[in-house]
Amino acid sequence: MKFGATGTFPRGKLNAHDEGGLTMGVAHDDKGLVHVNFGKKIRWFALPSADAIDLAKLILTHAGAKKVEIEL
Repeated sequence: MKFGATGTFPRGKLNAHDEGGLTMGVAHDDKGLVHVNFGKKIRWFALPSADAIDLAKLILTHAGAKKVEIEL
């Protein structure tokens, strides 16, 4: 999978600095480090609430959490 800019604006252009969609990856290594790869330099990113929760769960899982529960 290629990480980085997708060339799309899934929710429209949010502001003048919005560079569009981004494909990113989350992984971990055998040294206990969690890696988040954006495929390019970024200053900020925005996610809908449900996607932010999914990203948090993914990072926690790669960090070694055995059980991740989020109550809304």
